[in-house]
Amino acid sequence: MPRPSSFRAALAGLLTAGVACAGLAAPGAAAPTPAPAKEDDPLLVHIDTISPVLPETGEVEIGGTVTNVSDETFTRVNLHAFSSETPIRDPLTLSQAATVDPTTFVGERVTVPGTFDTIDELAPGASATFDDSVPVELLATSGEPGVYWIGIHALGDSSVPRDLVADGRARTFIPRVASGGAQPREASVILPIRSRVWFADDGSVAGTERWARRLAEGGSLDGVLDMADSAGSAPYSWLVDPAVLHALIRLSQGNPPRNLSPDPNVPGQEPAPVEPPEGGEDAEETPTPAETLTPTQPAATDAPTEEEAQLAAAASAWLERFKLLVGATPVLTLPYGDIDVSAAIRNDRPRFDQAVARGAEVMAALTLPSQPTVAPENDVLSPEAITAVPQGTTILLGDTAAFAIPPTSPTSVVKLLGHEIVVTSTGAESGGPGPTASNDPLALRQRLLSEAALRLEADDTAPLVVTLPTVWRGEDAASFFTDLEQSWLDLVPFGEVASRTPKGVPAANLTYTEDDIAEELGPEAFSAVNRAAEAATLLEQVLIPVTTIEAQTRDELLVTLSEQHRERPRLGVAAAERVETALRADLGRIEIEAPPAVTLSSDSGPLGVTLVNGLDQPVEVRVQVRTDGELTLSGGGVRRLGPGARSVVRFEATTSRAGVHNVRLAVTSLDGVPLGSADSLPIRAARVSALIWIVMVLGALVLFGMIGYRLPGQIRARRAELAAADREPEPEPEPSPEQDGATPAVPEPAPGTPVVDRS
Repeated sequence: MPRPSSFRAALAGLLTAGVACAGLAAPGAAAPTPAPAKEDDPLLVHIDTISPVLPETGEVEIGGTVTNVSDETFTRVNLHAFSSETPIRDPLTLSQAATVDPTTFVGERVTVPGTFDTIDELAPGASATFDDSVPVELLATSGEPGVYWIGIHALGDSSVPRDLVADGRARTFIPRVASGGAQPREASVILPIRSRVWFADDGSVAGTERWARRLAEGGSLDGVLDMADSAGSAPYSWLVDPAVLHALIRLSQGNPPRNLSPDPNVPGQEPAPVEPPEGGEDAEETPTPAETLTPTQPAATDAPTEEEAQLAAAASAWLERFKLLVGATPVLTLPYGDIDVSAAIRNDRPRFDQAVARGAEVMAALTLPSQPTVAPENDVLSPEAITAVPQGTTILLGDTAAFAIPPTSPTSVVKLLGHEIVVTSTGAESGGPGPTASNDPLALRQRLLSEAALRLEADDTAPLVVTLPTVWRGEDAASFFTDLEQSWLDLVPFGEVASRTPKGVPAANLTYTEDDIAEELGPEAFSAVNRAAEAATLLEQVLIPVTTIEAQTRDELLVTLSEQHRERPRLGVAAAERVETALRADLGRIEIEAPPAVTLSSDSGPLGVTLVNGLDQPVEVRVQVRTDGELTLSGGGVRRLGPGARSVVRFEATTSRAGVHNVRLAVTSLDGVPLGSADSLPIRAARVSALIWIVMVLGALVLFGMIGYRLPGQIRARRAELAAADREPEPEPEPSPEQDGATPAVPEPAPGTPVVDRS
């Protein structure tokens, strides 16, 4: 919750004034109230280990690292412990103290030789470890029960001479409890696994590089398992978004994309059995999660790259390790995708029910015990959502976040709006003070111990229920449980706390403001999801085999409604729109091709168009016809097309008016819903009337009449010519040269030819 800045200023002033009054009386203490800290400390200090509780006698151990983040070399870097004098005695003051500016003076340094570590030289970018052992009597603490500040100041020499201003600092809280036989306080720790899940345009899990980093050693997913491992016999509980587990399953199976393959779980669509190799025997194998989850994802066909193979192996190993750690303890299971419950109940209740059912399916496929749970990350839930949540669902809400007055139930369970609600500690979940990250494992552990110590001091028997943050900073998450084992603190399973008798609280104590409503995902997010879901349903309707495309799309869409999209809701809307675009593109691959134009030679005539199935599965569609109302097209009907097939659809066009008629043809489902592909063409009707036929007949009669009139005359003329030729006398032949008494000419012989005398 936001805290008034005036209170922070007043608290800082009180702390500073209290320390200043102490003066230099304490032996070995540095001067009071130092000057304001330098901007951007050149030395970065991190506390890695610390004594979890202030002992009555003995020493406090503090260890960690110091890193030179400046461009200068530091020498003789001393690491001095410091502490506050007056303890914090109540949770509200502790929460307010955690927000105090890191540069505010809260306690005196211990400068007695032998109580601080020294690093001789620290070059730019270099890091070194330190280890301080400080006798508790040298610390400024008063010794009273409560929570104290404690930390480390680093001071060294550089181009700027050493002064009283720390060159680096780190601080945290440390409790001190009164010795005695008080009943131990209880705490229940919840480890969450929740994160935004993204899908690529093709339906595969997106951000594989990020998943690889999270699964690698030191990553957030690896770290949370390390933390669970370090718990040993200490009980803890898991709070899990099933979408994260499902994403890891898909990554372990090669991260297949969205597909239109027939669902093998449907009778008649089972894949052909694979015969065992020669000499082998059929063996019953336990199906993998990828085989039992709906939708079934086909194995990747291409050989994976080295990176893909490594990611698949890492995801598979993580899942196996997680299942071993879960054991038989029920997992607190969030709705799939960590859906924004308040927004879903307000805008689209069926989406919430869908997310709950899908989460149960994933957990069942992994054979993990599951308890449906609603646990908003911001610890608040609308009254409408509480009322709508099914009975038997575990609800977690923060004490100071969700309630106007934190409930004082001795069991940390309250009854509200007909539901039992487990109240968590908002303060403990908020972590430690700066400059160290608030969700640093050590800071969280010390805050948890401090909150429990204050309940012990106030004789508050309510168990401390803490949901830890999702993302861990640093690689020391495994040390979280190490020092939680205290004689005055018992760790108990969450289920034990949730099963206790609730205390009724008035509904009016629940706070859900207009600002809380404004932070919810808006109706546009649910509208985008519904549009994409409608496209998936339409695609399923036109496919002949039963597929899992609707189920695959459901998973992709539920994660866009995650509560974690509240800060940037447009990203979730854009993701849902990408899913719709991809599905519309698939529908658009069933195309229709019409001729450019058609001319009818009468008032009716044929028309043919071509349907093309560009999908890899058979489809069943119709062709929808729209005309100007003066032309009708009959025929068409349902068409079945195989993968990549083409089919001609024939129509009969009929019209009673000559001219151009515009026709639009569109591919639709059997119910008449357009798929996207359409084509238009003009049809020209040139109607031939009876007058034209009469003119044509008369023309034919004239033609044949003229032929009949002229043909006899031509025949008679020809016959007359032939008769006249027969009556004319033949001319006498001309006399030959012999008859005329002339000697016929004898040709000259050719040269070289012998001449014969014939006289």
